[in-house]
Amino acid sequence: MANNINYVIQSYYHNLKGTYKEIADYILENNTFDSGLTINDLAEDANVSISSISRFAKMLGYQSFQDFKLSLLTSGEQNNGTLFQDITANDSYLAMTQKIFNGNISTLTATEQVLTEDQLKAATDIIDSCQSIGFFGIGASGIVAQDGFHKFLRSDKKPYFTMDFHMQLMMATKMTDQDCAVVISHSGENQDTLQIVSELRKNHVKIIGITSYGNSTLTNLVDVCLLSISDETKYQNEALHAIIAQISLVDTLFMITAVHDEKQTSSVFKEIRDTINQTRVGKG
Repeated sequence: MANNINYVIQSYYHNLKGTYKEIADYILENNTFDSGLTINDLAEDANVSISSISRFAKMLGYQSFQDFKLSLLTSGEQNNGTLFQDITANDSYLAMTQKIFNGNISTLTATEQVLTEDQLKAATDIIDSCQSIGFFGIGASGIVAQDGFHKFLRSDKKPYFTMDFHMQLMMATKMTDQDCAVVISHSGENQDTLQIVSELRKNHVKIIGITSYGNSTLTNLVDVCLLSISDETKYQNEALHAIIAQISLVDTLFMITAVHDEKQTSSVFKEIRDTINQTRVGKG
């Protein structure tokens, strides 16, 4: 399961209510947990029922309380406070630059810490078993989708992408259970994106979702969901940070797929490189 439960909870937090929010608040406010912690202890300390703790852990993707507890223990050791720093007018140019770069690094580090082996295997198994792969994203998420399309042109899969929503909807309508889709949405609640997902599901297309919110509508509709951790600062909204993490997630899916099918991918790489090199002959 995930290495850092704090980041996972933060990605779910926006849509938590009632008892689940109480549990999340308790965990986020108490960074250190004893190795002898039992589910009864945690329920008593958080002032909730044992069944609520069990359901909360299952919602986050943990198979047992022991897995949940292990993540609690390790996350407390890894907690480093705020991921992103606000830029102020008193900062030097170099200090501003360092904060921007450190924020981007934090985005990648936090995202890497919520990934699991099972998630990555499930996602790459879907890609490995398909004939073609469609990339979907609206607005800023379209940038990530286009990057994925560009990367997978170098694979033995047939990638598809278009920036226009109606064209994406048409593309989703024509896909089959022999294809797969990567759907990117920062909020996981974009109605156009969810309409596309609805069409994909009608056609039994396997879907890999990439979003920043663990309990979004998108998360509950896809076959595998990869979380991108982001945060908002005064001059940079969280969607901007999310793009950096999401592009890296797509890059990860491509690289794992390429390594698994090294012979075929190398052949495609060589063919594309030879074609591109022909455009450079005799040019400075």
